[in-house]
Amino acid sequence: MGPVADEPRARPARRAGPARTYRRLVGTGESTERTVFFSDAVFAIAMTLLVLELILPGDLPPEQLEPALRAHLPQFLAYVLSFAVIGTAWMSHHRRFTVIRRIDGRLQGLNLLCLFFIALLPMPTSLLSDYGGGGSPWPAALYAAVSAAVYASLNLVWAHAWHAGLMATEVDAGLYRYVLRGLLPAPVVFALSIPVAFWDPGAAAWSWLLIVPVSAADGWWLRRSTAVDGPSG
Repeated sequence: MGPVADEPRARPARRAGPARTYRRLVGTGESTERTVFFSDAVFAIAMTLLVLELILPGDLPPEQLEPALRAHLPQFLAYVLSFAVIGTAWMSHHRRFTVIRRIDGRLQGLNLLCLFFIALLPMPTSLLSDYGGGGSPWPAALYAAVSAAVYASLNLVWAHAWHAGLMATEVDAGLYRYVLRGLLPAPVVFALSIPVAFWDPGAAAWSWLLIVPVSAADGWWLRRSTAVDGPSG
């Protein structure tokens, strides 16, 4: 027999550098507690900022109070709308993080993206209340874009948590799709209203009311087709 060729030696495993090791150690965790606490604070601050638009001048004589209240009606309606957007987003965030048991770096980033749009919402709310009746499409279009982004980023958080295996073991594929679908009507209606705003800003704003019946109908259909009880989102 001829000489046996030397077998190739296995290369030693490449040791991760300190930067990669640090990212791995701090980017994953078994608790979502700090993420939830921080998120709750951002939601609460954004809700509080909304009410600053409702402050009346302190030196109004009694006979001017009623006209001033009427003049503040657009601000009040914008406040109610944004409070509903932030409130429903917070409830969905709270429910989802009861079954998201672990975190990683990407989940933290997507959660921060959601909080970015939550914290931004008071700005288009102010534009909508001050300039929404002036005929410009931008207040309604910007408001719809930010609101759609709030709900869409919540679904990105949910989708990543599922695909990264960060959820409780009780969450199966059917439940994942059920919850994902439960929050789709709002961002879809808001997104579709953006081009409408450049045709008729008033019609775009009125179209947001469709979120209520569309969400109710979609929820009823989901519960019937999947035989799942209880609220989604």
